[in-house]
Amino acid sequence: MISRIIFISVLLAVGYLLLRSWQRKKFIKKQAQEPAATTQITPKRMVRCDYCSLHIPEHEAIADGGQFYCCLEHARRLKNPH
Repeated sequence: MISRIIFISVLLAVGYLLLRSWQRKKFIKKQAQEPAATTQITPKRMVRCDYCSLHIPEHEAIADGGQFYCCLEHARRLKNPH
């Protein structure tokens, strides 16, 4: 009688662990798929540096009189070529 109780207890424990494992795998798989479906890539406007022709996102560029530069040094070099 005791062996039956132990056997049933072990079966229930193994079943419980298998169920939790299956649920965990299902949850991880669902989370791995969600970011790909919900992530939206917004395109950024690219501009060219008037000094070195490097293309950079507009929000990172230095704008001066309708011209764009990749860094302050390049913006200064066109104004002062020395």
